[in-house]
Amino acid sequence: MPQVFKIGGYWVYFWMNENKPLEPVHIHVSKGNPSPNATKIWITSSGKC
Repeated sequence: MPQVFKIGGYWVYFWMNENKPLEPVHIHVSKGNPSPNATKIWITSSGKC
């Protein structure tokens, strides 16, 4: 998965083609190694979270 950045012990990254139907654009934030169960932050059409 493409890593956006890492800050402290947290990773911020994209997880592509997730679930069915496919979910809207979002990023994941996890402490330690990336995980499909990480916190999701949705990116709206207005550019807000």
